[in-house]
Amino acid sequence: MLRALKSRWLHLVIPLAIYGIGVYYVFSLKSPPLDREYLLSVLTGIILIWYTWETMQLRQAAFEQIELQLRPFLVFRTENLHCFVENVGNVPALNVRIDSVYIGEQPRIWEIRFPYSVPLLKSGQSLEVRCEIFKGEQGLDPMYAAHLDPKYASLDLKIHIHFSNIEGKQYSLTQTVSPRSLKLLGFNS
Repeated sequence: MLRALKSRWLHLVIPLAIYGIGVYYVFSLKSPPLDREYLLSVLTGIILIWYTWETMQLRQAAFEQIELQLRPFLVFRTENLHCFVENVGNVPALNVRIDSVYIGEQPRIWEIRFPYSVPLLKSGQSLEVRCEIFKGEQGLDPMYAAHLDPKYASLDLKIHIHFSNIEGKQYSLTQTVSPRSLKLLGFNS
């Protein structure tokens, strides 16, 4: 966000500096001051810089709209102790991978692993993702996945999902599964 703001200002400052140097040069010549031609040139330059600035803003807004149209949006949810990932975006998501979720404190950490990635998740599609429960390296009954279901959960757990769009651009999101709700905490590209 900050980089985009700096870039926008840079696109304004550079033409203004070039224009200012040009105006300084024209007015430093030994000619009648504020001749009509000079005044019209100055006004034309101001209008041209303003128009360039506005055009650049429109171009960036159009680019952001295209970016949003090419971005998949994924949601992790549970139903009856089964885990699902759903694409609510407009385009397919590729190589969907969910990081392991850790429950508890050392040394008896429980880990919910999602060992298989989803190669393709079409727009509007919801797929069940297999989860495996471990305590240390010992596999446990999948019923412990209830910690991911808001109906049964007693903890706030963060789910990290990684995926890419059809152009190969990588995204990740963090979602909280809690006894109260499902929240989207962050979306990174």
